[in-house]
Parts: sequence; C-alpha cells; structure tokens
Amino acid sequence: MVTTDAAPRIDEARVRRAHRVLFWVTLTTAVLGAAFGYLVLSEDPAPPGGLVPSLLVGAVVQLAATVVIGRSGARPQLGLLVVLAVAALMLLLDTPWQPLMVAGGVLWVPLALSWSAARVAEWPNARWKLAVSAAAVLAYAFLAGAQPGSMGLGSALAAIAPALGGIATVLARRLGQARRDRAEALARERVAVARQEQAAERERLSADMHDNLGHVLTLLVLHANALAVSSSDPEAREAGRRIGELGGSGMTEMRRLLALLDDPDSVSGRPGAEVAESVADLVEQVREAGQAVEFTDTGAERGLPAVLARTVHRVVQEGLTNARRHAPGSTAEVSVRGADDAVRVSVRNGPGGSGEPGAGRGLDGLRRRVELLGGEVRAEVDEDGGFTLHATLPAETRS
Repeated sequence: MVTTDAAPRIDEARVRRAHRVLFWVTLTTAVLGAAFGYLVLSEDPAPPGGLVPSLLVGAVVQLAATVVIGRSGARPQLGLLVVLAVAALMLLLDTPWQPLMVAGGVLWVPLALSWSAARVAEWPNARWKLAVSAAAVLAYAFLAGAQPGSMGLGSALAAIAPALGGIATVLARRLGQARRDRAEALARERVAVARQEQAAERERLSADMHDNLGHVLTLLVLHANALAVSSSDPEAREAGRRIGELGGSGMTEMRRLLALLDDPDSVSGRPGAEVAESVADLVEQVREAGQAVEFTDTGAERGLPAVLARTVHRVVQEGLTNARRHAPGSTAEVSVRGADDAVRVSVRNGPGGSGEPGAGRGLDGLRRRVELLGGEVRAEVDEDGGFTLHATLPAETRS
C-alpha cells in the first residue's frame, strides 16, 4: 500500500513569488493612497491638521508596516499586529487619514490585512499565538464598528473581511494541493497493485515452466545421453550427443528465463552479462543439423551489452527458423555488421518450397523486442521469391 505525507505539499517557489508581488503591490498602494487622500482632502476648506505632513507620515508608517509584513518570516503574527495597530491609529487619531478610513478610502488597510492574515495561516503556529492574533482582529473589528458614522456590525464585519479572505485563500490552496496529492497517491497505488499482480503472474508462469517444460527437457536429455552411450551406430551416437547438448542448452535458457521471471532486474538483462551462445555458435549448430548457412561475421556482436547481443542472437535464430520451415533445402545467408550508428543484422533465404505455413507470431514478438531497444525490423519478399529479414539496432546501446 502506498502512503503519503499527512500534510499537503506547498509549492514554495510559487508562494515566494506571490509574496514578492504582494510586497510591491502593497507598497504602491500606500503611496497611491496618500496621493488619493491629498486630491480628496485638499478641496476641504478646513482639512484636519497639517494635510501634507500628516499624509506623508501616514504613508511612511504604511510603508514601514509593509516591510515588517514582508520580513516577519517565522513570526507572521508580528506583521498582522503591526497592520492592525496602524489601522487603529488612523481610525482613532484626528488626522486626515481618519475620514478616509471611515469612508473606506484607504485601500492599503484591506490589502495589508489580507496579506498578513494569509501569512499567519500559512505557518504552523502555537495556540497562544493564534489566540493573540484572533483577539487583535476582533478588537480592531469592534473599534471599526464603534466609530462615529459607522454602520456598527456592518462596519465591523467589513473591517475583518479582508483577514478572513486571506485565510480562506490559504485554506483553498491547501485543499487543492491535498486533492492533487490524493490523486497522485491513488495513481501510485494503482501502479503498485498492477506491479504486484504482474509479479504474481510471473511467479505462476515460472512455476508452470519449471514443472512442465523442465520435466520434458530433463527426459529428453536423459534419453539422448542413453542413446549416445548404448547405440552401436556411430551416427546414432553422434545424433544422441547433439540432442543432449541441445537439450542442455534448452535447460540453461529455461533457467535464465525463470530467473528473469523471478527478478526482472536480474543481471541477465544488464550490460556485461554473459550471453548463452554467440551467433557463430548458433550457425554452427544449424549447420550440424543439416541446414546450409553462409555466415558473414564482422565481429559486430562482440562487446555488445547482453540485452543487445541477445537480441541479435534472436534475430538470427528467428531468420534461420523461418528459412528452415518455409524454404527447406535453400541456403540461408546470415550477416551481422556493425557501424558507428547501428548494428545491422540480416538473414536471407532463397525461394520457398513446400514449407509449413506460419502464423507470424515469431516475427511479431521479435519486432516488439527490437522496437523496445529503439530499433526496427523489416521482413521482405525478394524479387526471386526469397525472403529477407532485416533488423537495425542503435549503436548507442553498446556498453
């Protein structure tokens, strides 16, 4: 079963970019708010206090509070308390900012309050810190609702709405991240279950091959060895010896396949692993069995990774098998050539005789195997009625 962390992951880079943007937007709002206040209050015949100095002082205080929010780091409550203190002073003191605050014309306050509250919600906090922050927000709401000319409860709710909005934004982001994490966890779990099912199927297949095919091959080798020892005919003894060797090779190949089924990451598929037999050995075996083969060997298969060398072997094996089945008596031409960019294998046979028809499963399986390594397979009928199997494998698969 795949497990995930309890806490949702947060994209820290995106959060940092958002805070940088909010920092500069909040600074700009403080400056524009002072300019807006001057444009509005300068038409008042008796503006409260010194208009320009008061607006400048208020703007500087807002700028300083913005810096505190941006640099509060692991103490985001400090930024929230500073914002609430500045907003309360602008509400209480008889300055040009007071009428602007009552009229809701200082946009810096809701923006800074929303940002600082969001920072508090982002961090894991002790309960007493959260209690202090909540008490400060409620005190500010009571202060806003108690001002002359305010709408009481409506003004109080409007004062704390930005803080609630900032908290809601953080919670929504966490919820979205939690949903994405859950979807990823479910996807990983499905993959894990599928792998477990594949492992169980490989185990069943391995057991069936060991019990059935292993038994047949063992009997074949025993009878062949008995024939090689007991027969008085030299040709029969030699045939028995060859059958025994082929049966032994089959047992070795079956054990390799069983090991691969038990452990798909076993060394049999890694570069440097030994290959059961070379193409030259394969050609010699089919020649001894009576099949005519012309072999052009440039040494391209030597030094290849095991997975590539084994694929080259399979291509030649499939081509010779097809020639033996579909064109008995014809001469097969085998070529394995290497170049800087690829290893090229071809097996050609002459026109077919009365060979048995095939279902094409061997070529389909071979094509899939070669394509997994980034190569390609082509099977063509020649002009004279012969048949050629071509395979190209990328040279970068070399060790």
